[in-house]
Amino acid sequence: MSSILSEKLSCSVTCNSSSNTFCDGCGKSYCKRHSIKHQDRLIKQMEKVYLYHDQLQKLLFDDTKRISNHSLMKQIDDWEQQSINKIQQTAKEIRHQFKLAFTKYTIDMHETFRQISEQINKARLENNCIENDMKIWLEKFMELKKDYRTPKTINIRQDDYAHAFINKISIHHISIDTFHQSIGDIHSDDDIHKILHGPTSGDATIRGKQELFSGRYQFRFHIYQLGIPKWVFFGIISKNTALQSSLYKTPTVYGWAGHHQVWLNGNHHHQYDGFKCEMANQHIIELLIDCDQNKIQLTNETLAMTHEIDVSIIKCPFPWVLYIGLYGANDEIRLQLA
Repeated sequence: MSSILSEKLSCSVTCNSSSNTFCDGCGKSYCKRHSIKHQDRLIKQMEKVYLYHDQLQKLLFDDTKRISNHSLMKQIDDWEQQSINKIQQTAKEIRHQFKLAFTKYTIDMHETFRQISEQINKARLENNCIENDMKIWLEKFMELKKDYRTPKTINIRQDDYAHAFINKISIHHISIDTFHQSIGDIHSDDDIHKILHGPTSGDATIRGKQELFSGRYQFRFHIYQLGIPKWVFFGIISKNTALQSSLYKTPTVYGWAGHHQVWLNGNHHHQYDGFKCEMANQHIIELLIDCDQNKIQLTNETLAMTHEIDVSIIKCPFPWVLYIGLYGANDEIRLQLA
């Protein structure tokens, strides 16, 4: 707001005229000519204020659609898309892994089915169908059907993290085996995948039937009973190595045992490469055998520790087989399914 001065003052703008108008807003006095210019400038500033007012009013009240174009909304959209891409990529990888695992699983089922089919066809040709045989065949067919719908060796797991926004998903393909060629007081019950030491303590070993010469195999064991001296061995041996009850000096033996023992070509190494592991009752042991990379890996899931060793294919030629050792009376381990 401007007012007329009763006393003439110099114009605030450099000029020779005396001022007769005072601006209350900026506290300066102006001559008539510069007062008009000052007022014009104030009018333009006010027009700018009106413009900003109208623009902001439109942003805040009139155009709610603009929220979707806000920079912070863009950050949310980007995060959403990146998360979707990661989930989709993980799901794609898991689907591929499942297809490979299930294809391998059904190949084994086909072989079992083929064997049963041969038995049925033979009985049909010979017109010799025994009631007990028919009962066994029906039971096997029902078991195969159940195994197809719920595979014993394939499982989908999610990491159980209480504070995780989305738990990571992974596929686990567990290998199974049956056992033979035992030396010492040890035997297996393949129906429940159990390996049991007899009532007398002493060195005893048993071998898996499955020949391992390519690919990766993942076996999980549950230490069901382990008495004094709490000694159990998990590893491999070359199939053609002569049978012995003791691991000591047995060539081609690679693996791990209690009391921090690592075995390399039949020789015992204490705490080799930092391996420290005492095995005990209820421990879950995972044995990974990688024939393609010539490596084996033991994970004690209960203690959350992992150890890996290289296998010399010169000292331990293919095919490999599982090699399990027990010592204590009535010690027992079991192969776990998925």
